[in-house]
Amino acid sequence: MKQVVTLLLAAATLLVGCAGTASRPASAVSTVSNEEQQEQAPADPRLAEAQATNPDTVAWLTVPGTNIDGPVQQAEDNEYYLRRDERGEPSHDGCYFSDYECDFSGDTLSTNTIIYGHTFTAPGQDPNIGFGQLNAFLDAEFSTEHTQIFLSVASRQFTFEIKSVGIASAEQDGVCILASPGWAQQQELVRLANERNVIEGRELEAVGGQKLLTLATCTDDASERLVIVAELVLPQQR
Repeated sequence: MKQVVTLLLAAATLLVGCAGTASRPASAVSTVSNEEQQEQAPADPRLAEAQATNPDTVAWLTVPGTNIDGPVQQAEDNEYYLRRDERGEPSHDGCYFSDYECDFSGDTLSTNTIIYGHTFTAPGQDPNIGFGQLNAFLDAEFSTEHTQIFLSVASRQFTFEIKSVGIASAEQDGVCILASPGWAQQQELVRLANERNVIEGRELEAVGGQKLLTLATCTDDASERLVIVAELVLPQQR
């Protein structure tokens, strides 16, 4: 049975690193094809290589300006890859893994593609493992110079523009990790992303057919997580 990682689990794993997953409100499952939303760019060739090694690989994530550049795994729940590496072997460091509700069938993406990764904050641990370097986006100069995220799925690569960086409440902001929010939930997701955003001059607007990418990881406070929200870059009109 599919299961969601609870806040209690996130708090229990804080001292050894956590991935930012939490409980969420219910949502309707629905996805919209991206076929007309972005001109096709070829997928990162490393995606096919990673899929040959582990069929649970669903995407390749690249965050320029950081060391985050690797395969994304997906299981039938959000617990399986908490302590497994990209090959599915037991690992304290874990890997990048997508929320189990996200859709990666063909070149389709969910309304909100959510990817988790660990951040290690305890003394003696390496802060650069997993999603640790996402903290750099809290710096105004860094976030101004680095505005894009690339995600390869199936045969194409999508470009997302970072719109919001901030600290979310793990207890109160479950809507940020909904893969297929209803319209009211999508509006709330966007409102909260703008409310916590520390990047001046950038904000989201809720629109129909919108495609978002959310990167979530824990902080040194068990009740909070760092959340980055990016929006799919649409092709220019001809």
